[in-house]
Amino acid sequence: MSFIGISQRLLENTDYVEIREALSLEWGEFFNKYLLGYLPLPLDYNIDFCRYIPSIKAVILSGGNDLSMLNQNPLCQMRDIYERKIIEVCMQYNIPLLGICRGAQMIASYFHSHLQKVLCHIGEHNITEISTKRQFWVNSFHNYGIRVLGEELEALSLAEDESIESFRHRRLHLYGIMWHIERKGGMDGDNTFYQWKDSFKGEI
Repeated sequence: MSFIGISQRLLENTDYVEIREALSLEWGEFFNKYLLGYLPLPLDYNIDFCRYIPSIKAVILSGGNDLSMLNQNPLCQMRDIYERKIIEVCMQYNIPLLGICRGAQMIASYFHSHLQKVLCHIGEHNITEISTKRQFWVNSFHNYGIRVLGEELEALSLAEDESIESFRHRRLHLYGIMWHIERKGGMDGDNTFYQWKDSFKGEI
């Protein structure tokens, strides 16, 4: 059995002072259906990511929280620091990396892309796969979209407002998807997830 590391949402408990790491139960269902043969390995922010390298085949940066450039909350800053390290280590060791929603924003931001506030990206909306011109519906739960990608990244699909819904690195196995593939309707159209999965498929 092989593991896929997955970053977690950071939450502050309101009853008493405690910072918690959290991962949606939907990810377990997702692994059972689309990543059978792999187990999710939730990443702890107090453990150096490099210690996970011998155990994982790939990494997912999950959704939740904002980027610290959009929200100066200390939890957002803490998550940015840890996930930036993940990106750098994945690049160094050629570990396949997939960013979902906030995770896609994080990868895009790392490569100097331009994020901007968007409208009508809460709920379902229609997107177009660039290579095939095929259109399909996705779920959507974000207020900031990617308008311009950094030079090292390539757009794979666009929303109707021309914001970038999925992308990949031009040389490395780094991918970003702006909707939530783990939620209902998240796997009904795009091929980006499968491109990422193909980069390590069979390595169990």
